[in-house]
Amino acid sequence: MRNLFTLIILLTSWVIATASPKYEMRAVWLTTNWGLDWPSAPASNSHEIAQQQKEMRAILDEVAALGFNTIFFQARTRGEVFYNSAIEPWSHIVSGKPGNSPGYDPLAFVIDECHSRGMECHAWLISIPAGSVRQSQRHGNNATSARHPEMCVKLKNEWYLDPGNPQTATYLASIAKEIATNYDIDGIHLDYIRYPGEHGRFPDDKSYATYGQGVPLKEWRMNNITHIVHTVSNTVKAIDNSIMVSTATLGRYEIIDGLPSSDWVCTGSACQDPISWLNNGYNDFIVPMMYYSQHNYFPYLADWVDRVGNNGYMVAGLGAYRMDKREGKWSLDELKEQITATRQHGTAGQAYFRMQHLRQFPDLAHLLACNYYQHPALIPPMRHCNTSTIPPTHSIE
Repeated sequence: MRNLFTLIILLTSWVIATASPKYEMRAVWLTTNWGLDWPSAPASNSHEIAQQQKEMRAILDEVAALGFNTIFFQARTRGEVFYNSAIEPWSHIVSGKPGNSPGYDPLAFVIDECHSRGMECHAWLISIPAGSVRQSQRHGNNATSARHPEMCVKLKNEWYLDPGNPQTATYLASIAKEIATNYDIDGIHLDYIRYPGEHGRFPDDKSYATYGQGVPLKEWRMNNITHIVHTVSNTVKAIDNSIMVSTATLGRYEIIDGLPSSDWVCTGSACQDPISWLNNGYNDFIVPMMYYSQHNYFPYLADWVDRVGNNGYMVAGLGAYRMDKREGKWSLDELKEQITATRQHGTAGQAYFRMQHLRQFPDLAHLLACNYYQHPALIPPMRHCNTSTIPPTHSIE
């Protein structure tokens, strides 16, 4: 009887963890940089446009069939865009030539195609990076570094917007405003909204001397990133309060005692404070990029959930790409355990990096379509749209 009771408890726990919640974000990053997920070739005529659009429809058909409800479409890469912008130039990836239109608006097209399949589309924006020196040379006077040299700095052949220059927040907010005003977008998703600490010391001595006002350097940098997120959020919400604002953060907020130490955490050299962004209403949800395994994943998942509490949503960023033999050769069981854990901990959902790897690994696609995402789920309602208690993520219909 004791063994039977134990078995019943284990089975019940498994059912609760794997049953489809009523509310759950099921997202995937669709990468356009270097054409990694899309497009496979540039478009410069009607035939090539039709081919790009056919490819996109096939991609969206596949992820909709898997049970996904959210697409993070990379609308801005590094100083280049995939929509009709008055601020930044067209990406050569979509048109074949820097600054040239492909002859249609990919962002508008993707939004319409997502909505026709019952999925949300969030504009994924690479924030601080402004392009390599070589890329900027291709754009000439239209490059961000050429048009706005006062707020750009160079580090190891890469241009970056300087978070310490007050104009950077206004500039990035103008990009978000352009999208929120002209497109039926469901969300603005900020990425690389951080200092590039992994590349070495950031060259912001000049802006720190001008704007630091005696504040310790790290604190000043943290304030700068938070100010950008706040400015973007206020700008978007003033246009349409229903547009979600989110951020892809580093996968660990800070190092947990007893685990390997690293400065590459949110509160380290990246200078991110996503918990404050949730607490202050600057983000509707955050997506920590938790591309780690075992002891580097499960303790940090619990830590995020505990820190977020009832102040917003946390969607776990999962590294589907790590199943590739060149990127870690993870087994399917690794991701299965991670997805299960997100439900056990009551997160708001999962986001997968990236689209190609959902298509590359049929076993993963089958696991999602026939198990975890067998039944549809609604996007968790934002707090400002629903002042009642947030629905439990384990609700089963």
